[in-house]
Amino acid sequence: MNSIKLERVLLVDDDGTTNMLNRLFLKKLIPDLEIDTVMDGHRALDFIEANIDDIEKGSFLVILDIEMPIMNGWQFLEAFNILFRQEEKEKIIIAVLTANACEEVTYKALSNPRVKECLHKPLSDINFRKIIQTYFYES
Repeated sequence: MNSIKLERVLLVDDDGTTNMLNRLFLKKLIPDLEIDTVMDGHRALDFIEANIDDIEKGSFLVILDIEMPIMNGWQFLEAFNILFRQEEKEKIIIAVLTANACEEVTYKALSNPRVKECLHKPLSDINFRKIIQTYFYES
């Protein structure tokens, strides 16, 4: 069993319906979970920067959509790697979310050392349970 509790999730997706459904699935699994949403990678970077000091190592999950306006998921990952120190990056588990289920996207996502999972839309509570059981413990 993992020793870190999932305390907070950041949903990064420009699709409000996807964010709403993912929030419902997560709340079903962990009712007291803190969930935030942003619509693009730039806002996600700003959010993480503003909250990084309050995040316990490994207790924060980012669900990152690939296809978004302003700053997409690939651009976010590049900027994240540059902007944050190693010990800050280790505080965060990143799962990429894509509507494109091709092997190329999965390979590219998982070749990034920060990305732990590549998930395909639509998600379900089963997907989230797997992530929680793999990287966190449930309370």
